[in-house]
Amino acid sequence: MKHEAQAKPEGKRIRTITLTASISAATHCRLDTFLRQQTELWNAALEERIDCYRKTGKTITAFDQMKSLTEIRRDDEDFRQFPVAPQRSALRRLDKAFKRFFDQVKRGEKPGFPRFKGRNRGIRSFDVPDPVIRDGSLWVKGLGRFRLPSVPDARIVQARAVKSALRVSVQFVVELEGRPSTPVGRPIGIDMGIRNRAIMSSGETVPAVTIDRRPLKRVQRLVSRAKKGSASRRKKVKTLAREWERTRTRERNALHEISADIVKRHSRIAVEDLQVSNMMRHPTLARPMAEQQWGRLVHQLTFKAESAGGEVVRVRPQHTSTDCHACGHRQKMPLDVREFACGGCGLVTDRDVNAARNILRRGIALAGWEIGPSGCPGASGDVLASHAAGLPGQDVERYAGEHDGHSCI
Repeated sequence: MKHEAQAKPEGKRIRTITLTASISAATHCRLDTFLRQQTELWNAALEERIDCYRKTGKTITAFDQMKSLTEIRRDDEDFRQFPVAPQRSALRRLDKAFKRFFDQVKRGEKPGFPRFKGRNRGIRSFDVPDPVIRDGSLWVKGLGRFRLPSVPDARIVQARAVKSALRVSVQFVVELEGRPSTPVGRPIGIDMGIRNRAIMSSGETVPAVTIDRRPLKRVQRLVSRAKKGSASRRKKVKTLAREWERTRTRERNALHEISADIVKRHSRIAVEDLQVSNMMRHPTLARPMAEQQWGRLVHQLTFKAESAGGEVVRVRPQHTSTDCHACGHRQKMPLDVREFACGGCGLVTDRDVNAARNILRRGIALAGWEIGPSGCPGASGDVLASHAAGLPGQDVERYAGEHDGHSCI
């Protein structure tokens, strides 16, 4: 079971719970037929919008296309065998794609125009507006029964069925009441990196991940050698998709374990407000950065911290690596220099740990987290000692006492 978060109304917590569903062979067949119809409907609706704009200079609305869908269902028995509500999800999705396109144009960004979907890249999901849960299963008219390992114990707002290369899953958007009022543990700052995926202000690190691409490359070579359009190539493409999904699943599960472990001990977290899309333009570091999945990790930390009564604050990333967290002295730090030696107070520590402690200090100032008796939010003397661990002996006392308000960093 996987949990994700969405925008929440006041006083409520909205979560998305993903469950793997078990369906019969007959339901599999009907699901394939329905998704193929959804793809055809998307392509027809997109072509209608393009033609309408070329002829009249105006765009057609989703409401108009839904009226056309009613006429199609009246004349086509194949469309009538499935409920209209899930069929409308393809039209709503296309309408959202056009809205995003025009919003990007207004913002001066480089937009991506909605594209036609081929057989191998068709629609793989549909919405279930009023889900019917009975006997531990989701029932969809015209498709059948989706057996679930468990049923969400919360008010279900909506559901979506998704068919991927490996499995069929159901995503439930649920509404949860209230939230814990007491945060867990002391605040912590996290610096994202490539050598280590995450470095914490306590000195702990999360090792970097390197995706083993050998199985993927092997299958990709088989796809490249196969004749385009052949049944053999289609089978190999499906094999490649399954291999990629296994890789993504392993990474997603690993991130959930990492984020859950962090939030279990620290529900108040400060991270850098990184512009990952800009950083991904780097010619050599783009792939290593993508493999670390910083954005997904921060997303998981955010909604899990909220569930634990805490919060995640994003701070400006400028000079976190070049400022001394103890005295504030700023100095030049080339990327290949991994040890921070302060020219102001003589502090020597790891470059990334120094950055994480600067991030925590900025997070405390931004969020206004309460300071405990030892000068550290929710901390005690032993916690302070653990924070000071790794500092040179002559600097521990100064680190703990001289820099008022910085002793928790």
